[in-house]
Amino acid sequence: MKVTKTRYNSLLVSYQRWLNGFTKLAIINGICHPNIQASHHLMVGSLYFPGAGQMTAVVPQCLYRLIYGSQHPEPVSVLTDMQISLETKQKTLLHHPMLEGILLSECIRLKQRPLANRLISLLQQFSSPEHRHKLVWLCWYDLMMGATLEDWLDHLKRKAPEDLGLWLIGRQEENLSLTQMMDEYLLFTGH
Repeated sequence: MKVTKTRYNSLLVSYQRWLNGFTKLAIINGICHPNIQASHHLMVGSLYFPGAGQMTAVVPQCLYRLIYGSQHPEPVSVLTDMQISLETKQKTLLHHPMLEGILLSECIRLKQRPLANRLISLLQQFSSPEHRHKLVWLCWYDLMMGATLEDWLDHLKRKAPEDLGLWLIGRQEENLSLTQMMDEYLLFTGH
């Protein structure tokens, strides 16, 4: 029996090819440690948006495994697969490297432009590499867990860098495995 490829598979391959190329370039130029590649495997999973519910999306495989263990995601139905937009935001990917670009592109692709705009604003407001990487990981985690987005859409923009640092410490205390993963990622990015 012939295996049918899904449209989501094409989207996944497109993102993975872009991420692999960017990662390889960063490693060759000494910007990142080669071990960062373990964090750059993507898969099809789900994100949860208030008002929109669960939406199939491309997510980091290591974060999916941290949340769900060895449980595999539900297969994408043919109807869902046919309804997806394959339009990635190349400009977003070019201006926001690595996982940051994938997250923003997925938010835009899934018609969550207000969240994408707020994330871009937060990443500009809190420009230290540690803050940027941790914000990206925590936002992805919250979207995968279906957590409220009040912090992302409203509360974080009002914080000073010192207050953001305290917020990050509080969030890290909630999940030590996630904290270890974020710290390891930060180490591999050279920051």
